[in-house]
Amino acid sequence: MSSGAARPLTERQRAVMERIDRRVPIKVIANELSVSETRINQHIRALKDIYDAASLNELVETYRAAEGLDETSDEAFSNSVYTKNQVEDKPHGGKDHGRVDLGEIVFSDALPFDRVAPWEPLTEPRVVPGVLDGDHAVLLRLAVIIGIAFGILAAVVLMVTAAMAISEALDDKATIPVDYTQPAS
Repeated sequence: MSSGAARPLTERQRAVMERIDRRVPIKVIANELSVSETRINQHIRALKDIYDAASLNELVETYRAAEGLDETSDEAFSNSVYTKNQVEDKPHGGKDHGRVDLGEIVFSDALPFDRVAPWEPLTEPRVVPGVLDGDHAVLLRLAVIIGIAFGILAAVVLMVTAAMAISEALDDKATIPVDYTQPAS
């Protein structure tokens, strides 16, 4: 391990290194710095090259030694850095208690409602015609699918038969005689 960085760090590299030192996850670092996780990984790779480190732990140790930072205790890492507190820190007493008076009930997360009454019929587009719905819908739909398949097959057979009939009817009558061909000039 080298004793320090071979070159000074950029502001972004220093910000990434400080967060790695605090054991902040890469996703959170990327979110805080408003860059992608891939870019953070590139910064980490560059920092490993600068500090000649193989792992993140070795990188942090080398960084602390180079910057003259003392080893922190485990108490600093007992609370997670990236958890969100769901409870407000400020008490609701005093002047700065928000817009709502104490004891007033307010629905703060109102759900959007449709403007259609529940008893009105739905106007959504229908994929399957109403005739194919009902008690035996699967059987009816299967019969329609088989009928359409046989219809397509019959159409192909009829077209081939018609083409063969036309070909036989025009046999030797629709040819171009060799005498009428002229060489292109």
